[in-house]
Amino acid sequence: MAHQIDTEFKGTIGNLIFYERYGKFLIRTVQVQAEGSQKSAQNFGAAASRAKLIRSLLAPVIANSKDKDMQNRLTVATRKFLASSGNPEEFTPNENALAGFHFVPTSVLKNCLRFPFSLTVLADGTIRFEIPEINPRASISAPSGTSHAELKAMAVSFNPGGNDSFAGNPEILSIPFTDSLQPASQILLQT
Repeated sequence: MAHQIDTEFKGTIGNLIFYERYGKFLIRTVQVQAEGSQKSAQNFGAAASRAKLIRSLLAPVIANSKDKDMQNRLTVATRKFLASSGNPEEFTPNENALAGFHFVPTSVLKNCLRFPFSLTVLADGTIRFEIPEINPRASISAPSGTSHAELKAMAVSFNPGGNDSFAGNPEILSIPFTDSLQPASQILLQT
């Protein structure tokens, strides 16, 4: 930063920026980012945009879509996903940086639901979420006083390199939180 002498100019000439700060008139040069830094900034911007899209698509089923920690973790996971999604041979729907992302890290699904469930993609593209016959009190971790458990699910899809996206309607499976055996259930998610 250089001081302007006998001038009070604000603006840009070539790669020089003339500006005022705290009543002093100063000069600095335009900072040129290294090529690697520019690429990294572009990748981060793309990841942040896609993470915001994912949050907006899933907003009906995310407990707190405005949580900054979750937003940062999702952006990092999205950045890793975008870096790997460029190679179709390495990309698999169930094994990528976004698969199994925990929107609430203290409430991991496998710790709350102590029963096997399955996801099946049907011929028409519908996703079937199935749970077996269960005893809810033995199979679901819940706070005392719980009267029922709700499983919310929805299907979303987006094109990592484009603007194509889809969000189905959220589906809710309500399970009475009792000691009695509950029949097998399913949710069908439209894609």
